Amino acid sequence: MNSCLVGVDIGGTKLAAVVADTDGQILNKVRQPTESHKGFEYAIKLIFDMIDQLLHLEQFTRSQVSSIGISCGGPLDTQTGVVYSPPNLPDWDAIPLADIVETEFKIRPVIENDANAGALAEWRFGAGRGYNHVVFMTMSTGIGAGIVVDGRILHGASDCAGEVGHQVLIPNGPVCGCGNRGCLEAICSGPAIAKRAQEKIRKDPHTKILDLVDGNIEAIRSEEVLEAAKLADPLALDLVKEISFYMGWGIANLVNIINPEIVLIGTIAVAAGDLLLDPIRRTVLEMSMQRPGRIVKIMPAQLGQRLGDLAAISLVV
Repeated sequence: MNSCLVGVDIGGTKLAAVVADTDGQILNKVRQPTESHKGFEYAIKLIFDMIDQLLHLEQFTRSQVSSIGISCGGPLDTQTGVVYSPPNLPDWDAIPLADIVETEFKIRPVIENDANAGALAEWRFGAGRGYNHVVFMTMSTGIGAGIVVDGRILHGASDCAGEVGHQVLIPNGPVCGCGNRGCLEAICSGPAIAKRAQEKIRKDPHTKILDLVDGNIEAIRSEEVLEAAKLADPLALDLVKEISFYMGWGIANLVNIINPEIVLIGTIAVAAGDLLLDPIRRTVLEMSMQRPGRIVKIMPAQLGQRLGDLAAISLVV
């Protein structure tokens, strides 16, 4: 083998690097804690060390690296490769990441925000294979989306396309991290689900959710809400009904505007399965226009823990 691909996934919690063959088959990978409090320079040095470690293990030299793909939390500029203050990466303020990597490896990397790179990975390697119009939605700490049309990421005029979590559904609703009120993310993200559960339980503590956290209301997460719903807990089922309605509404808006063939939802929807997906599908069918609503499939994302690795590689395969 004469050349290889390198992928890097940069997150607030972990850094991951992979080396793959030119078909995108991952040969080896390594992960390290980001330790974001140590700043940008620490993270960059660690990334370079991780890449060198992988190349050594697979008996490659730097000169045999043909492409480098980097998936990173945004906002960022895909054209200049500058990263602008991601919320989970303090000290990353207008960092010319592409220039730094190019100086080190003599290769211009492809840099993409993590939601877009994840969408491309699901389209290329996961549940989006075989479709030309794919939306991949993250549903965890936040809600975002990557949109793939005919194998290309939809970036928008300023690399901001896909911010579906910040469509306002409830005027004067819960405060969102973006500063607005009533955004989809402020209603249906993991932290929002947990907060809503805590509020309900303080008014009515008769729920199996409390049993799952040994009575500690502050320890409730979306995971416990879903687990209690699977046990037919009435309070948890009410929350799932509420969540699925707003998620379905938000997706119906996307269906009407973008007309995708398939919408893939990650993390929380994967864990919940049809408990959440079936009512989302019904809401989408009710609230979207007839033609786009009938053809779209609402499915769980497929790549799971492999997403970050394949997201970076999908940029350069």
